[in-house]
Amino acid sequence: MSDLNSIPSLSEDELETLGVLLEEEAERQDSFDFFAVHGLMTALIAGPEEFSVQQIWDSAFEENLGFSKEQKAQVDTLLLQLSKEIQAWLDSGQDFPVPADLTLVDDEEEPPLESWAMGFMTGVLLQEESWYAKSEETIAQHLFPIMYASGLFMDEPEMADIDEDLDLSNQMCANIPAAVVEVYLFLHAEK
Repeated sequence: MSDLNSIPSLSEDELETLGVLLEEEAERQDSFDFFAVHGLMTALIAGPEEFSVQQIWDSAFEENLGFSKEQKAQVDTLLLQLSKEIQAWLDSGQDFPVPADLTLVDDEEEPPLESWAMGFMTGVLLQEESWYAKSEETIAQHLFPIMYASGLFMDEPEMADIDEDLDLSNQMCANIPAAVVEVYLFLHAEK
């Protein structure tokens, strides 16, 4: 456990800058927004393989970026800082602070939590074999709330049942912060 006050974090201005740059890129082309990038990064850091910021560039963005050289360098720096913040939270053992309301009820087209969870599941699927190598059943149990919130598995009957019950849906989403830490601790128990 670490002192939560010692967790490195982006300032409000840095978070806003990163959010705006990622949102502008997402509007230019079909790339990840801030929430999806955060989810992807969380999965890659929590996962069993070594993390690098390059994985974010390869997975979240089109090859032809709309960023200027300066903007790309700025995003790179901010992503690196954000990765340190995510790592510190995971190491703290505290429930993970998902940067979105823990509900799928939203007036927007895609709720931020759904975007975050979709990004997280993208990270899992990129390294699927190594994620499930230790115990497929345990990982699947830990990931279930995130899988549900991502919307990627909505054709599954059990997901549809949850969707039909708002209280159950919100309960499932409320389990995500603990689930992130549980999966991280499970995957890194020997380290």
